[in-house]
Amino acid sequence: MNNININSKRVFFRNDRSPNPENGYVLYWMQANRRFQYNYALEYAVGWANKLDKPLLIYEELRCDSPWASERFHHFIMEGMQENLDYTREHQLNYYAYLEEESGAGNELVYSLAENACTVITDEYPVFIIRDRNRKISQELNIPYITVDSNGLIPLGLTEKAPYNAYFFRKIMQQNFIDCYTHPPQKNPLRQLENQEKITFRDDLLEKYSQAEKHLKNRDSFICNLPINHKVMKTELKGTRQAALGKLGQFIQYGLPKYDEKRNDPDENTTSGLSPWLHYGKISEYEIVDAVLDHQPKGWSLDNITFNNGSTGGFFNGDPNINSFLDEVITWREVGFHFAHHEENYDHYESLPDWALETLQKHKDDPREYLYTLEEFAQSQTHDEVWNAAQTQLREEGVMHNYLRMLWGKKVLEWTPNPESALAYLIELNNRYALDGRDPNSYSGIFWIFGRFDRAWQERPIYGKVRYMTSKSTRKKVKLKQYLKRYGNQKQLL
Repeated sequence: MNNININSKRVFFRNDRSPNPENGYVLYWMQANRRFQYNYALEYAVGWANKLDKPLLIYEELRCDSPWASERFHHFIMEGMQENLDYTREHQLNYYAYLEEESGAGNELVYSLAENACTVITDEYPVFIIRDRNRKISQELNIPYITVDSNGLIPLGLTEKAPYNAYFFRKIMQQNFIDCYTHPPQKNPLRQLENQEKITFRDDLLEKYSQAEKHLKNRDSFICNLPINHKVMKTELKGTRQAALGKLGQFIQYGLPKYDEKRNDPDENTTSGLSPWLHYGKISEYEIVDAVLDHQPKGWSLDNITFNNGSTGGFFNGDPNINSFLDEVITWREVGFHFAHHEENYDHYESLPDWALETLQKHKDDPREYLYTLEEFAQSQTHDEVWNAAQTQLREEGVMHNYLRMLWGKKVLEWTPNPESALAYLIELNNRYALDGRDPNSYSGIFWIFGRFDRAWQERPIYGKVRYMTSKSTRKKVKLKQYLKRYGNQKQLL
């Protein structure tokens, strides 16, 4: 099989069934990484199809009963599905798209497609509904159900336990970076597919597929009639791979040269902004890392890399902007994936480190000067101009500047009756509005507010020994004039 054993730490056999060679195809269920390029899971599925001399069926769906389903997320995903449909038509590939119109209507479809599959291969993803789906469905099929990790550079199977901080994970990353980077996913794995036979479907399945094609062409009219949240509306960001590649090119040209010094300044806007497309798997972390490393100073090579025992500086030994960005996109993004992979209760308050639970409990009943309801937060109705601006950006655009996201979370901890309520509010606000919500990385950001991946600081009211932030200090540290002009004076939604 093509490169099947090259990244064995990425492959998880979810059951002990044997392939059924009498069935017609290998099924790849595209759940998390919705792309045809640089995709380990798709590469693995192609390998199985070649081994069994079967065609490959790529299945992509969109449910309307997913938690937090809204116009915003449906538009973003459907734009990507239309792009995938166009690509598969152009390259004469077997692709089946399904769009659920009524809650629960698509529950049996994956089982129907699996009836004629030799084996099912899908994405390993450690949070949200995909985690539970993989566990449930794998036990109900009588053919192999295999998940493959295409989420990041460091395979999930490489860590043996949940990393308790970024320093711990950074050491693992540094020890394994070269090996992982030099065993990349194939750029175009579908070019290796040997059996190009066209797959035919029974009439009921063909009808569902034809409906999906029609709905993808008429997104607005389709989405407006779905039983989803119609108050969270679409944004200007397009959910296509082409948009992701354009964003990457824009960042490398304009943001990367100033990233180390200016990334925390909202007015400078030097962050990559790639998290929505990373979340939906339209672009791979490998190709981001590869493109950025290609801009190291002339003469730089992998030989310049020096293991430095988990310290942030002096590892890549090139442009400091590149070193700073790669620490964010590899270490800080992937530590959340590895934590959730090992920690069943990654989204529970009780999963916080013991020191954080202890100090937050000690200060749980401290007086709060301000208290707000969830919907007051949602509509940017607090006394704090900076916080309101950050929430307005999130609510209206589906994204938030990275530095302000930290302040945003800290203030919710301060302005709610207790830390458990604060956590529930932050998860709700993030998952309701953020295009990169419902993601291991965004859960990392939320739980960092309460002490995960951090250390104890000076003890204060409400926060205890959890890190403290204020809007006043933020105004002094970063440039906010243009940001507040854009988001701070807009009429609040009712």
